[in-house]
Amino acid sequence: MSDQLLDVEKKVHALERDIQAVKQTLNEIKKAKEQGKGIDQISIIPYFTYSLLLPKTEEQKGTVIGNFVIYNTGSVPLENPIICLKVMPKERAILSAKLGEDVQYDRHLNPLVMEPWQYIDEEANKIVEEKGEFWLKPVHISKIEAGHKLSFSNFQLKFDIGEEQTTYKVEGFFYCKQLPNGVRALNNIVIHA
Repeated sequence: MSDQLLDVEKKVHALERDIQAVKQTLNEIKKAKEQGKGIDQISIIPYFTYSLLLPKTEEQKGTVIGNFVIYNTGSVPLENPIICLKVMPKERAILSAKLGEDVQYDRHLNPLVMEPWQYIDEEANKIVEEKGEFWLKPVHISKIEAGHKLSFSNFQLKFDIGEEQTTYKVEGFFYCKQLPNGVRALNNIVIHA
């Protein structure tokens, strides 16, 4: 009888230790959830880097050579990336870039230049003419991994410097499956000529 009582007491103690371990794990999960650990976070930083080349004569145009960089600072990959570059005024500023699968880059010159880009569809070319918006997607990359960057590199914006003062502006937006409403770039390219 005393052996049975001893066995039951051992089982009760073992169950109490198990319950205590489960409670401790539950508390750790709750604490991690409150601190944001273990939760998938979507976070990006889209921004422009650029250089301005001023014309040497009045007949020449000014030029901006720019990159639009998307930095995935979150903890999940961003799928189906798309960018929109809006150029204003569309009638006086000319944005150009090499688009398509056959574009070759020298990665030694610019490590960010790795991916060719193309219009998102056939209608996107009409939107450029009507609204001055360039809707583009990368040719080969279908997602931006957490902690990685993707860049639309070496596009050029040509603008006139004349007697009439004009403000030229390029705004950038990033879209993906996880962010269908888009995210505005941290900065714009703005030139008062």
